[in-house]
Amino acid sequence: MHATPVHRPLTLDNAPALAELFAAVEAADGTDEHYDADDLAEELGDPRLELTQDSVGVWSHGELIGYAKATGLPDATDVHQVHVEGAVRPDARGRGVGADLVNWQVARAAQLHRERFPDLPGEAHIPIHAPNTTKRDLYQGAGFEARRWFFDMRRPLESDEIPVTVPAGGLRVVPFTAVYDEATRLAHNEAFRDHWGHTPSSADRWRHGTTGARSFRPDMSFLALDGDEVAGYLISHEYDADTAMTGIRECWIARLGTRPPWRGSGVATALLTTCLRTGQEQGFHRAALNVDSANATGALSLYERCGFRTRHTWIGYVRPL
Repeated sequence: MHATPVHRPLTLDNAPALAELFAAVEAADGTDEHYDADDLAEELGDPRLELTQDSVGVWSHGELIGYAKATGLPDATDVHQVHVEGAVRPDARGRGVGADLVNWQVARAAQLHRERFPDLPGEAHIPIHAPNTTKRDLYQGAGFEARRWFFDMRRPLESDEIPVTVPAGGLRVVPFTAVYDEATRLAHNEAFRDHWGHTPSSADRWRHGTTGARSFRPDMSFLALDGDEVAGYLISHEYDADTAMTGIRECWIARLGTRPPWRGSGVATALLTTCLRTGQEQGFHRAALNVDSANATGALSLYERCGFRTRHTWIGYVRPL
């Protein structure tokens, strides 16, 4: 007999239990994602989250067997998005825990939407690993539909020689420095303004999740400058938990963008090749990134030309609120 699960909001103190849950899920689902307690404490500290209302953990016999979160984005123009996530420990699946968590996500997402942007259309968004058909069926049953496909791509760094490329028009590629932090945030918001699903990064969110994250690697991040103006940027992270689990040092290219006036001048290629060459010099085994397969600026073809190949496919599922 299984004990009746207890549902209660997550707290920062639950990060170790959440890390154990994530490890069990990864062992079963094979997404190549590894997190430690510090990573998850940082995620739980997201300034957009109010844990007492925006999260739930499912406990059985004192162990965390499932969780869910709903993060309402603070800004909206045409559509208000709420990003949801959740997982169930493999040995606790098939008992209705997942269905309960999906129902909670939909209800909380709808509430966040009513509270913040009731006059706009609302959507709940979740990425689902393409091979996970059980999770897909669960969300489709709750009204989610496949909207977009994303690729996790990798490139080895240990063998071939990477060419030196420079942007046209006298632009300079330089290492990232904190003095350009705010200008880089604004450049990112401009570069991705018309991309599907993009919501501008606030200063708090940018500091928390990008340049203020413990995984941020400024020595593997670069800017393309036109005079003193940021024309393009590349932001990299390195995850200690991933290295500890796999023994492979991976440079995760989290953000790469070119502002519209400088597109077509080789900015992205120069930033990318600079990062890859630096990664080789610093002993990284590979580089990796995630790309929208339908990116209108040709990002997918750029990455393929630079030697990246798809490792995982994720599907963006969306439900109207």
